[in-house]
Amino acid sequence: MVVSSRMWSTAARLLFLIGFALMALNIYGLTQSLRMPELGVKELEKLRFVPNEVWDSKTSLKAISNLKSVTKPTKLANRATLLVNKSLVHVDWPEVDPVAYRQLVPPWENIFLWGVGEFSGLPQFERYHYTDYRRTIERGIGICGDAATVLSSVLGRFGIPNNIISFDGHVIVEYQARNNEWLLLDPDFGVVLGHSLAVVREKPEVVRQAYLSAGYSAGEVEDLIKIYSGRYKKFDDTYGFMAKRYIFERLTYVLKWILPILLMFPILVLWFYRKKVNGFFGQ
Repeated sequence: MVVSSRMWSTAARLLFLIGFALMALNIYGLTQSLRMPELGVKELEKLRFVPNEVWDSKTSLKAISNLKSVTKPTKLANRATLLVNKSLVHVDWPEVDPVAYRQLVPPWENIFLWGVGEFSGLPQFERYHYTDYRRTIERGIGICGDAATVLSSVLGRFGIPNNIISFDGHVIVEYQARNNEWLLLDPDFGVVLGHSLAVVREKPEVVRQAYLSAGYSAGEVEDLIKIYSGRYKKFDDTYGFMAKRYIFERLTYVLKWILPILLMFPILVLWFYRKKVNGFFGQ
């Protein structure tokens, strides 16, 4: 009986230490930034698109909140497209250091996502794409899919119907304007196409004009025209685009706080139990 009691006591203390360490790690994470220091300033050879001014996450999120004052869907969608473009640096995703660029989610940010990325061998977690647009903006990096999910989430936040369109080689967004016409936006390139998918596929000149006027090279534009003429899939929103990861990500951000509490709980039960027993026999 004494041995069993000691075993429970030792186990409770061990669980408490683990839980306390995890809680301390989480609290430390609240003081850290998901963004790589000097993002957009160094290692430019590994970056594809760098805005003239890389906005910090606070500036971007404040600008998103300020969109609530824009009443016209088209104006809001166009402004949001440019805003997202200024908020993300397009990196050479498979080539940059996953730790330095926070593609591998740090343990102080989310111990579960870090653990899966570090030990599972799953490439989608080794270089993780967030489903929460706020964390994508905080990290400040992405490719076309990241920019599209951010824009889709922002439009959805303000009640604008939209779809994510995934081609073989590029991802963009379409939204519903007031006249019920669906118009295309490319947040990765920061280009408002202003036409429907049908028009873009039928009239390559509108694509050429939109991207060339935004300063992109003729070679890049011709590649996009070829992409837009190919196969594609539509998704209702970020959840539809990557549903399983969407659920798992949100679950882990809740569990990362619940788990330490659960691990520390047994020692409290043990303490109350001993206090009760000692109090009973002390009478």
